[in-house]
Amino acid sequence: MNHMRGYFITLLLVIIFSNITYCLAEEQSIELSLQDCIDRALKENLNLKSSYLGLRAEDFSIIQAESQFDPFLSLSMNRRQSETPTYLDYYNVKSIESKISQLDLTLSQTLSTGANWGFGFYNTLSESNIETAKNYSSNLGISVSQPLLKGFGKKINRSNIFIARLTKESTLYDLENNAITLVNEVQKAYWNLAYALESLKVRELSIDQADSLLAYNRKGLELGVLTESDVLEAESTLLSRQQDVLFQKGQIRAAEDVLIRLLNLISGEGWRLKIVPTDIASVTDIDIDPEDAFRNAVKLRPEYKIILKNLEQYDIYQALAKNNMSPSLDLTARYNINGSGKNYSKDLRDMGGFDQYGWNLGLLFSYPLKNRNAKADYEKRQIDIKRANLALEDIESMFMAEIRTGIRNVEISREMINVAKLSVEVNELRLKKEEERFRNQLSTSYFVLQFQTDLVDSRNRYNKTIIDYIIAVAELRKARGTLLRDFDISIIPIVN
Repeated sequence: MNHMRGYFITLLLVIIFSNITYCLAEEQSIELSLQDCIDRALKENLNLKSSYLGLRAEDFSIIQAESQFDPFLSLSMNRRQSETPTYLDYYNVKSIESKISQLDLTLSQTLSTGANWGFGFYNTLSESNIETAKNYSSNLGISVSQPLLKGFGKKINRSNIFIARLTKESTLYDLENNAITLVNEVQKAYWNLAYALESLKVRELSIDQADSLLAYNRKGLELGVLTESDVLEAESTLLSRQQDVLFQKGQIRAAEDVLIRLLNLISGEGWRLKIVPTDIASVTDIDIDPEDAFRNAVKLRPEYKIILKNLEQYDIYQALAKNNMSPSLDLTARYNINGSGKNYSKDLRDMGGFDQYGWNLGLLFSYPLKNRNAKADYEKRQIDIKRANLALEDIESMFMAEIRTGIRNVEISREMINVAKLSVEVNELRLKKEEERFRNQLSTSYFVLQFQTDLVDSRNRYNKTIIDYIIAVAELRKARGTLLRDFDISIIPIVN
């Protein structure tokens, strides 16, 4: 018996020393409300920051798509020399030596109708041993090429811009979806930490109860009304509950770590912070109409909007594929004025007189026989549209299932709170009655300690049902698409 008492005393000292060590190493505390946590997570969470960068990248994708209509300015300089043998007597030379220098300046652009236009100034200087003087020639011209069938129209030629903008909108909705997921995770982590702290308070209260009973039993042993077994049983339970407290402190640290990571408090001394939730878990009854919740979901939930944007993109791809099935018929036109002379100034004067000119107008028709590639692509685009419509039907079904499940979970959680509260009241009364029986020597320490444990468990269950209810309400808000709106969160200002 003395050996067992020595064991319990040693274990008690170890636990006390551990508690002292824990207190000495206690980190700096920071008080945060749920709104504080959500605001910080939306600004500092690493995954969300990555999503913001992805949205910014889409802005540059739009600029890239628009750049296809940027004008081009090109300057070309070229000089070549050749020597060609000749057997013609009237040239009076054995070989023709020629030197040609060229300087061209061109401005060109693609238009949204599919047309390509160019404006150029072309200059050539030629010299040879069979000519008595240098020859300057220049021309100033404009040319246009306009598709009339395949490749015609703004919808076709600006399709890359439309798709880039739709992709950005989809990325924004994806960002919104990530934000919803993050806010939901922060809520869970916050309230799980709050529950862990409340559980610690309940377990610390159970230590006070066991300690009080131990003191009572020791007094009873001195008076001879209780046995040493009563004292040892109280000591054993006290030590066990102190172990539970240490375990619960570990649970608190684990819950804090989850929240710290979501808030991106990991730099510096972030991992050493002790987060203290300031919000108190409370129960607010809500009444949700499934049909109204479903209408909100299809109007607000980003997953649904993403599929709608995909459908818009598929419509554009289908229009492109249909256009590619058309034959090519291009109208080409060119007009230029020319000049030439023994010197450059005469060359320019001739060109300025508009006497020497040239023009051409033509049509170019082409069509691949069978055209199987374009036809197959068109059929694939139709399949994409059908699949997207099926995805819409499927996600609508999923929304309704999530809403019905969410409402059911809220209702059940609310009923469980009432039952758990009643269970606490019953166990408090049972413990009080059993303590009276014990003081009148009608019961034993074992039953008192057991009733204390039952009360601890019922209090923790009650606290857990409240947290479960809050989380169930949050899940329902997420299912109906109002989670961000309920917290007055707008993604656009955050992005900007």
